[in-house]
Amino acid sequence: CNVLQRPEDPGAARRPRAGLDHPARGPEHEHAVPRQRRVPLQARVRELERRVRPTSAATRVLVEQWRHALAEFYPSPLGQYGDGRRDIEAVTVATFASAFHHMEILGNRFDLLVVDEAHHFGGGAPDEALELCAASWRLGLTGTPPDDAQRRDRLGELIGPVVCRQRVGDLVGDYLAPLRIVSLALDLNAAERCAYEAEVEVYSPVVRHFFRYAPRTSWRDFQRAAVRSDEGRRALAAWRRSRNLLALTEGKREALARLLASHRNQRLLIFTGSNLAAYAIAREQGVTPVTSDIGRAERREALERFRSGELRSLVSAQVLNEGIDVPDAEVAILVGGRLGPREYLQRVGRLLRPGPNKEALVYELVTRDTHEVRSAARKRRELGS
Repeated sequence: CNVLQRPEDPGAARRPRAGLDHPARGPEHEHAVPRQRRVPLQARVRELERRVRPTSAATRVLVEQWRHALAEFYPSPLGQYGDGRRDIEAVTVATFASAFHHMEILGNRFDLLVVDEAHHFGGGAPDEALELCAASWRLGLTGTPPDDAQRRDRLGELIGPVVCRQRVGDLVGDYLAPLRIVSLALDLNAAERCAYEAEVEVYSPVVRHFFRYAPRTSWRDFQRAAVRSDEGRRALAAWRRSRNLLALTEGKREALARLLASHRNQRLLIFTGSNLAAYAIAREQGVTPVTSDIGRAERREALERFRSGELRSLVSAQVLNEGIDVPDAEVAILVGGRLGPREYLQRVGRLLRPGPNKEALVYELVTRDTHEVRSAARKRRELGS
């Protein structure tokens, strides 16, 4: 969990604004009790209502979650911009898209801007929404900060520096459900191994050569450079084919069948690296798919049936990674992935909502003697487990 904050001036991070956050005080009042601990709730509400403030969230689902959470402790009406609504109140929740398209209306209305899933910014057109917003106080929340240094720097400009950082491993057991990760090492069959090694022979020399002469660059840098030459494009194509070979191997199919049988009475999520793999599992194992190809109403129905217990398992490539609240999920099976540590953290996070006697159980299906071994180790380090 990472929190980014931009103060009004370099000292403001240590000197909260008088009124809402702390009472005005000089050096002789350094130990004064913060005002929020002394005034009645309704007085605090009136203070809030004098300072219209938005919360920006990535998707409609997240907007609904924010509204539900805020309503538990905020007694006044909540505004919403997005999903067909354009209501402004003292506390207003908006989707990224609505904030982007209506910032000429919203931009000068707020003192404080809270940006959920802040890692979506720092690298594209949505940044304009934050540039046009006049709110001088900003709070960014993300569980998966960007790896790219340029995007991190850009986030610092748009929101502010990281002021609080906690790894998942630091929070499980106290604030999150206890977590157990089981890594299952699987083998390729003879045909799969032959095909995989053939692709590695094509891309591996090109990758090694690039990083030998540019050791401090990222995989994204390699991809940008590779598309500029025939050799690089062939290497990228071979690398993608090797990933596709590992997406749903015979060993993974067999392990998945065993795990589904072992946990048939628990709420279970299956994550894959592609929609094709998700649909193959849906056909072979009778699991309901939730993918980007499926309409919003149908996805909502599947999630409601999962929450009610009518469905015991779902399979998805990316739709369930972020912005979906499935607190009853107990077991996850990671069959494959595409987006590295960020995606891994998001998927594990689907299970970490605490509950009575709940233990989150994650199975990683890792193919021996392939790039999955190194990738799995890196992801676990990022998780802090």
